[in-house]
Amino acid sequence: MGRRHILSPPGTLNTITPCAACKLLRRRCAQECPFSPYFSPHEPQKFASVHKVFGASNVSKMLMEVPESQRADAANSLVYEA
Repeated sequence: MGRRHILSPPGTLNTITPCAACKLLRRRCAQECPFSPYFSPHEPQKFASVHKVFGASNVSKMLMEVPESQRADAANSLVYEA
């Protein structure tokens, strides 16, 4: 959802566009990134404001405590609160 795989010729590595969180935190966006489904690389200001208020570690913990079916709503609530 948040990341896009670019197909490349056989024998080369696939390039992954990092989510907004990984881009801001300057780290590699892993396939199991907890932020990727909820913070699109096309709207980096959303994660930037959430990170500024809550911190990346706290956001990750909050999202993991919520059932997976409600995490998108939780992420949107964090953006709204920030």
